[in-house]
Amino acid sequence: MPNTLIDDSNNALQKVIATKLARAVFAGFDAMFAEFLNITLGAQSRFEQRQYHDVQRAMRDRLQVYERQVKNVSEAVKIIAYQELDCPHTWQLAKNIYGDMVEHHENKPIAHTFFNSTFGAIWDDKKIRTVHLFVLKAKYRSEPRSFESLVSRISLQNGFETAISQLITTQMFRVPFCQLNADLKRLKQTLMQGAKHQCKQVYELINLNDGFIEYANSLFFRNKACYLIGRCIAKNGDNMPFAIAILNTEKGLKIDAVMMGADQLSLLFGFARTYFMVDTDQPARYVDYLSVLMPHKKRFELFNAIGFIKHAKTEFYRYKVDTTKNSPTSFKYVNAPGTPGMVMLVFTIEGSDYVYKVIKDKFSAPKTATKAQVKEKYNFVKQADRVGRLVDTHEFRYLAFDLSRFSKELLTQMKTHIGSSLVISGKALILKHVYVERKMTPLNLYINHCDKHALDHVMLDYGKAIKDLAGANIFPGDMLMKNFGVTRWGRVVFYDFDEICPLTQCNFRDVPQTQNTLEELSSHSYFDIDENDIFPSQFKVFFSANTHAFEYFNTHHSDLFTTAFWQQCQQQIQNGFLPDVYPYKQSWRFKPE
Repeated sequence: MPNTLIDDSNNALQKVIATKLARAVFAGFDAMFAEFLNITLGAQSRFEQRQYHDVQRAMRDRLQVYERQVKNVSEAVKIIAYQELDCPHTWQLAKNIYGDMVEHHENKPIAHTFFNSTFGAIWDDKKIRTVHLFVLKAKYRSEPRSFESLVSRISLQNGFETAISQLITTQMFRVPFCQLNADLKRLKQTLMQGAKHQCKQVYELINLNDGFIEYANSLFFRNKACYLIGRCIAKNGDNMPFAIAILNTEKGLKIDAVMMGADQLSLLFGFARTYFMVDTDQPARYVDYLSVLMPHKKRFELFNAIGFIKHAKTEFYRYKVDTTKNSPTSFKYVNAPGTPGMVMLVFTIEGSDYVYKVIKDKFSAPKTATKAQVKEKYNFVKQADRVGRLVDTHEFRYLAFDLSRFSKELLTQMKTHIGSSLVISGKALILKHVYVERKMTPLNLYINHCDKHALDHVMLDYGKAIKDLAGANIFPGDMLMKNFGVTRWGRVVFYDFDEICPLTQCNFRDVPQTQNTLEELSSHSYFDIDENDIFPSQFKVFFSANTHAFEYFNTHHSDLFTTAFWQQCQQQIQNGFLPDVYPYKQSWRFKPE
């Protein structure tokens, strides 16, 4: 009998502690969401005042909110839990209580992710079982919900021109449009031409004054621009998505371009872009809406695009598990295409659009960095404005894979090169630390298999990519073509970050003149070189043996081989200059009248 009483007492105490844990995590989630939203709410004011440096600061600040709140909650939980901190049963109970607390919460999926993050931060390298996490079970996965409250509609019954005018004039800004009538005329013409080529049903009903325009009530802010997103819809349901780019010039607001169709919108929501600021406390419903506009985009990509990058990781893990489970067993993890890295082991699986990158235990010469330094580089990229030229990365700890899916060759390499990051437990292969990136065709492979037109285009864009990064105060470091990828749009994006750094930290120099021929022929440097010294005249080695590629690049970007170009970039950055970044083609921009 006494033992029973003790057990009952312990169970009651455990429930009390678990309830407090659940409440603490929920309070932290609320605080995180509120701070995230407060930063986001300032986006329109920053846009209207053209406070573009503040835009960048706000972006960086918002990225830190989640981790900071997880840390705060973790510290509180350590005090609350005390002796029960390492008790799996207490945490299991806390998870169940927390699940009940958020069951009808608007942002239940994101609340689940926050609990997972807190639990992971406390348990760290201990064995984490999925029973303690909101991950794979069907009940943790959100079903699409109505987004009716997030959108407005304008009937075409009074004519397409009237509807377009209403679409723009109903948007509330403190700053007026400087050439509204001209903008509306071009917008109408462009949308009609787009519908004519992309969606005949929409085009016909536009001419019949039938159907309607639907638009998101919240504007999408990023960099120096604001985007109005919606679609033209015919009665039968056929529709043409659009995104209208609005800039704030010295003379006032102007419509700069309109993107039409799912493919063009995907450029706007691309994986090399920084995150949008969208005024909403219903992000999952916005993702549901964006999924309708861009059905080929995965949910995790869209959560990522609107700044909910931690929950995007949860969604990605589910996607990874599902796609692996549903793919043929013959599909194996293998080395990713391209030149093997000196710092990273990179692998992928057939049918996947993603690669997995693990820092090697030992780097190949001449690489001298440490693991910690490489992680710092990747964190630097996460905080940077990627200007459409840096691939986004997701950092995972203790990511599990199906062991049977690994090729023998890859498994041998993994044991050799990343043994300290590798755990094999039963049928699972677990990576203690791994980055996930979008798969692209390495530039050095692309140029060997493309035609002359594509080669010229990609060489032109290769130079533009380097210049775009320089304008954003980013120096790639190792600029060999093997470290750049080509997207399906033919756009060049940088993906190897172990030598990346702020441009302003570099010392660009000319190679000193030799005193005599013997000095020049010496295998040792005849002058002193500091760690941050960069010699642009030596960048020509990037092109190896491809003569045509070099010649075309040199025709358009020979300034990259001069010290003056890089020093001028540094001076512009120090003067506070921020370049214009357009996530759409220059040819799509409205021409001034």
